[in-house]
Amino acid sequence: MIHLDHLPDALADEKLIKVYRRHPITALGLMASLIVILILPIASFIVIKINNPEILNDQALSTLMVLGGGLFFMFAILFIYQHFMDYWLDVWIVTNRRIINIEQNGLFSRTISELRLYRIQDVTSKVDGFVRSMLHFGMVYVQTAGEKHYFVFEDVPDPTGIAKNILHLAEIDRQEHMEEAMETMGQTSADKHPAIREKTATHLEP
Repeated sequence: MIHLDHLPDALADEKLIKVYRRHPITALGLMASLIVILILPIASFIVIKINNPEILNDQALSTLMVLGGGLFFMFAILFIYQHFMDYWLDVWIVTNRRIINIEQNGLFSRTISELRLYRIQDVTSKVDGFVRSMLHFGMVYVQTAGEKHYFVFEDVPDPTGIAKNILHLAEIDRQEHMEEAMETMGQTSADKHPAIREKTATHLEP
């Protein structure tokens, strides 16, 4: 679970709304790979035992088979672990102030990008294909004013609901941002007025 204390460069009055990950069905290929990795060595051993049982009696060949199997499992587990980390650590964090995208690239590389909610101009969702339509997951595209690049949520569950929530949060943050800007402008204007009045009074003195 992600806490506010763990957010990069947390803002004032920032609240965690939701953390999104890709739909679990997208990890189906990873699970299929795991099954193949587990079955392949066992199937190979059975085939060798049935067709060439004398190989298992050869000490040198048996040792090579054990070493080869060990190396195979080591690299296979590393492969599965890397892809699982890529799936699990790719997250989209939505707060009341911004969207944060954490993208894991391999085992030792990570990219973090963020987007302030009040800058959002448009949010669209896209669900295409039979599997995505049946399981209701897809893409969410977030665009800011004056930019052609999209902030993309990839293969997330309920993309339509996510798009609506982001638009709602963006509207609230935009109103709060405008109020803060107006208060700042009002304070600046109030600070200038005494100096203006003093200068005017100085010119009017006989």
